[in-house]
Amino acid sequence: MSVSAWFPSVALALGLLCSSTSLKAHGPDAGGMADGLVVTRHFTGLWDQVDQESQGIALQVAEQRDDSRRSVAYWYTYGEDRKTAWLIGIGNLIDNRIELELYDSTDVGFMQPAAPGNDSVHGVGSMTITFDSCRSGTVAFATDRAEIGSGSFRIERLADIMNTHCSGGMSDDMYADSMFGQQRIGLTPAREGGSGGGHARYEDYPGHMEFEVAVEGLPDGHYGLYVGMQHRGNFPVQNGRGEMSFASPAEDGKMMLNFDPRGLPLDIHDAQGVALSSFNTMFDPGHSSRDGDMGHHYACTAGHGGGMGGGMGGGMGMMDCVADGDSAAIEVSLDNTGVLSNARGEARWDMNAHRVEFSVEIEDLPAGAYPLRVGGQEVGVINAFAMHGEVYGRIHFRDPEVYGREHLDFEPRGQKLEVLQGSAIVLQLDFPEQSQ
Repeated sequence: MSVSAWFPSVALALGLLCSSTSLKAHGPDAGGMADGLVVTRHFTGLWDQVDQESQGIALQVAEQRDDSRRSVAYWYTYGEDRKTAWLIGIGNLIDNRIELELYDSTDVGFMQPAAPGNDSVHGVGSMTITFDSCRSGTVAFATDRAEIGSGSFRIERLADIMNTHCSGGMSDDMYADSMFGQQRIGLTPAREGGSGGGHARYEDYPGHMEFEVAVEGLPDGHYGLYVGMQHRGNFPVQNGRGEMSFASPAEDGKMMLNFDPRGLPLDIHDAQGVALSSFNTMFDPGHSSRDGDMGHHYACTAGHGGGMGGGMGGGMGMMDCVADGDSAAIEVSLDNTGVLSNARGEARWDMNAHRVEFSVEIEDLPAGAYPLRVGGQEVGVINAFAMHGEVYGRIHFRDPEVYGREHLDFEPRGQKLEVLQGSAIVLQLDFPEQSQ
């Protein structure tokens, strides 16, 4: 790729902006999160050299056509003639820093016509920008220009992109139109005669990511989590059980999710090496809604309309809607019919201004496939699987449809729910129309 391909047109305005006391960064910003910080697109913006006069960096974090991320930094400073000058850095994002090669452009006149090639562009050194929060960092540079030399300076965010929010985690790089959902994979012994097992869960929804690993049946001690052969932290196992959780944005009790676990193998290490592994099973990387439909299929109505809003599969016919920021939920336990005396189940429906979800969970019954009927019609099959002496199954519906969820194109409220084993009803309930 030619260097000139990374030179978008920008105004030489940072010197004026740095001298203005009225310019503020727009929107809330987390800041203060050195642990687990990762550079994302939300670091794009103007960064002021707080200890120097009217100088700074205009930073761009960009996605290339191959989905890789790179960064361009325009360093606005002054030359030996005390007139404005600038250098360009092009480089890669690595955890909480950006490592760039510095370039200078010389002998170009005002409004000079574009010419092929990069004859006027020359490499002059390197620059590393290391961030300690969403709002501050340090820049180190080394050049072969005597008038510039080497050194470092502090930077603070001066301005960013309107309506953006920096949390310092991987969720900041999520596609706005992604297909969201939940994925779960198993972890099995990696050595002959090994014991124990576990699972890993990944979940995302707009502006949020979660990743957790849980193990059981292992000897007590300390274990390491490796994602794609890279160490991501240690956790204890006590009484045979242990877990490790990550989230972005950060949450209490969870580590910052500053990496993407999708598309990578997962390993649990003990002192001897790999104890548990996902082997060739990995979370689907997913992408955006170019692969699916993110549109709503329901309409706000004053009542059921035709009972099921036009029939099963013909639209939800919602009884009500909620205002932005509000939510409504119904959660109930299913009744055991006596066919499988230990079987238990729960059903949950919830709604906010952006989506409606409905799920049914079952447990303490033989592993297998259990059809789910709503209003007398089969809407899906709950696959219950055994793991470490317990059996669990769940089916999850959502509108708009997302990855990992079935399409919720029916209205469960006010309908009879039935979980079957063959033709026998194992669990059932008249699902309420509203919370009790």
